This record gives sequence, structure tokens and C-alpha cells, in this order.
Amino acid sequence: MMRKIIIMSLLALSSVSLNSCNKWLDLQPQDGITNDEFWKTKEDVHAGLIGIYSSLNGGGVERSLFLWGELRADLVGLTSYASDDNRYVKNYNILSTNMLSDWSAIYSAINDCNLLIDKAPLAKASDPTFTDAAYNDAIGEALAIRSFLYFYLVRTFRDIPLKLKGIAKDTDIVPTTQSSAEEVLKQIEADLIKAQGMVPEYLVESVDYNATNAGRVTRPAVTAMLADVYLWLEQYDKVEVETAKILNTNRYRLNGVATVSIFDGGTAETIFEISHKGSQVNPMFDLVLADKKPFMANVDLLNSEIFPSNADVDADLSDSRGEGSLYLSAGSIVKYGLETPNYFNFQIYRISDIMLMRAEALAELGRGAEALQLINELRTKRKAIAASDALVDENDTESIVFYVFDERARELTFEGKRWFDLLRLAKKDSYSNLNVLVDLVTKTADSNVQQSAISKVRDTDSHYLPILETELFKDQSLKQNPFYLK
Repeated sequence: MMRKIIIMSLLALSSVSLNSCNKWLDLQPQDGITNDEFWKTKEDVHAGLIGIYSSLNGGGVERSLFLWGELRADLVGLTSYASDDNRYVKNYNILSTNMLSDWSAIYSAINDCNLLIDKAPLAKASDPTFTDAAYNDAIGEALAIRSFLYFYLVRTFRDIPLKLKGIAKDTDIVPTTQSSAEEVLKQIEADLIKAQGMVPEYLVESVDYNATNAGRVTRPAVTAMLADVYLWLEQYDKVEVETAKILNTNRYRLNGVATVSIFDGGTAETIFEISHKGSQVNPMFDLVLADKKPFMANVDLLNSEIFPSNADVDADLSDSRGEGSLYLSAGSIVKYGLETPNYFNFQIYRISDIMLMRAEALAELGRGAEALQLINELRTKRKAIAASDALVDENDTESIVFYVFDERARELTFEGKRWFDLLRLAKKDSYSNLNVLVDLVTKTADSNVQQSAISKVRDTDSHYLPILETELFKDQSLKQNPFYLK
């Protein structure tokens, strides 16, 4: 009976608000729920793995992924229901009290991963029916998800606490100093390479979309994460290798024109998604579609710069990813579905993302013709129009790279990737493209604070969020980003 109570408590863990009078990083669950008594069988480890996925789809993680990747960028605007914190972000006036810096949901999910990684060996030692394959799969999935979450954290905050041990009770808590971005990225790379050799190619044999394969970490999902990391590190030869592995599986393919169904999952485009079917509701409806939504599509900018009019050629033609398809003229974002309650899945990696990663890498490696072939394949499927065709020469590396980023804006709109793309482009080759971010704030900041915003964005420390003031108070070993001490 006690074991049943423990198992049910673990499965409900991610949806429970956990409190403690003296805790760091909001990492620990309630005392006793995940102690060593629990981790005795393969079923216990599987329950722990379900707990990890439950922490992903509980709402807090997706909200952070979306806001960190879109709010500081240009494609998502604010409605009258947006908070003052949101408005400060758009004006590049972020303080250490701004709740955009709340990382608690991410670190809570990381702790779920750490606990499984720490405790699964106990179950392996005590349960003779726990096979090596099942054990490796569980550890590999936890390593990959932890790495994925740390990748978002390091790109958002730069120097962060690198927690690699689980906290099961209050007495496990210790102050945590930050690791440098370089150290975090090395850990991410090492863990993803390890996970790549542990998880299976797929969980269910299928040539078409399968919810289990898309909603769980498989080898192609880990490979996509690794390619993304290498792109951030400007290691283009490795991006080329990893993206080729995914394309060569022939398991994923473009669906054709962009329809809302692609972003709900259910097509062969999806490599990895956070699943909501028959589970927790997707939090995105309240953020971008409800009557009192705080966020909306920046329609004017989207229609002028990302999806320009085709009036000079054929005014009746339009890109299938533009207005009327994935966002509406009044600003509602329908990419995450129209119904409420909403159970749309949250796309993490799709095959189009991999194609564009590869195109960028090929361009940087001097293989411009191959890069353009991939871009054109995607544009043809999506019925992109002549007005957004860059018409670049295959030998013009810089123009092809900028073309890839433009196409990423069209293909991955509202998916929590825009800010990281712009930052990655800006910092390339030791910030050779800093003006990308200067141009950004001239579009997003109010006119009365525009010059201040431009001055701030020229300081590269400002490209990373501050540590939340409450976290600094709880853990005196944490050091604030120097930009926010001025």
C-alpha cells in the first residue's frame, strides 16, 4: 500500500506546487516521495520517466520556452492585457525582479531527470527483470531532456548553476555556484553524445507519424538537439554530420503546405514534441488566443518583412505560413489551435528545422548550391512566394546565411526560437553582426526609450537575462550578471 502511495505521489509530482522555507532553485520535491525505498523495480523507473514527461507538459516549461524565445524578439507583440514586466522587456528595460527570469519550472524538471539518473541504478541492481536495453533507454531519455533544458538555460542566462545530482529532501540542498557557459555547453555535448548511444532509433516500428516516437526521446531527437548545440557553437562540420543522420533515416518528410495540423503533431514532420493528447492542457491558448491574451502576432512587421506582399507579381498568391493560416489579421496566433480546452502538442524539432540547420551549415562550409537546394525544397512545399525569394548567388556565403535566417523566421514563427536565432546571428564570428540586435530594438522599443535601448543592446552582457532577485536571496553564492549591477 505504501509503495502504491509513493508511485501515485511521484506521478502527480509535476502538477503539485512544492514549498519549502529554505530552498535553492526550486529543485526539491517533498521529503519522502522519491527516497531510496521507491527505486526498486523497472516499473518504478518507468514511473519516474513518466514524471519527467509530466513535468515537461505541465505548462511552466512550455511557457518559459515560448517567452524566452519570443518576447525579446520582433514577431510577437503585446496586447493591452500584457503585464508591465512584458512591456519592460520590449523596451529593453529588464530588472532582476522581472518574472521573465523565473527559471523554477525548468530546474524542477531538471531535478526530475537528475533523480532518475541517480536512482535508476538501485532498481537495476535489485530487479533481475530490468534489462540493459530498458535501463539504457531510461537513462538516455533523462540525459537528453536534462541537456535540452540546460541548452535553453545557458542561451537565456549564460552562466548558470549546473545541477547534476537530484534533490529528494531538504537536507540534500547545498548552495550552488554558477558554471560558465563554456562548461555548461561541454556538459550538454557530452551528455547528448552519451544519450545518443543509449536511446533507441524509435520506440514503435512505423513509417508514418507515431505519437510514442514523437512524444518520447528517440535517437533522431537527441541528434537534433546535438545539431542545435553545434550550430550555437559555430561547429558547422559537426552540424552537417548530425543533420545528415536524421535526413538519412527517411523517417521524416515535409507535409506540404503549412496547416495547423502540422503544429498539433500527427504528421511525419515531427521529430520531437511535448505531448498533450489525453493529458495536460496546452498553456498556449491562454497566452496567444484567449479573449484576454497577453501576446499577439506582430502583424504589421510580419506582413511587411517576413511575409511581404506579392503585389508586383500576383496579388492572389500568399505563403501558406502567413496571415490567415497560422496567425490572423487581428493578431491572434492560431498555430497552437483554436479550441479550448486546448490539447495541441508543442513542437520542439521538426524536419524543416533540421533542413534549415543543415542549409546554414552547408553555406558556412562553402557548399552554397546544396544549401540553396534545401531552402528551395522547403519553400516549394510551403508555397513561398516570389516576394520573399532572396535570389542569392550560390557563392555568396553571407547572403545565403541571412536567407536561411529569414526562412527560419517564416517556418518557425512563434515556436520559441526567434530570439535565439537573432542572438546566434549577432554573435557569430565574435559579434560580427551586432547590428542585427540594434536593428531589432529599433523595431520593438517605444520611440521615447529607443536610444537607451540601443545603447544597452550594444553591451553583450545585456543579451542574457538577470538572475531573479529572489534566487539571489535564497542562494548567496549566485552572482548577478554584471550588466544588471550598473
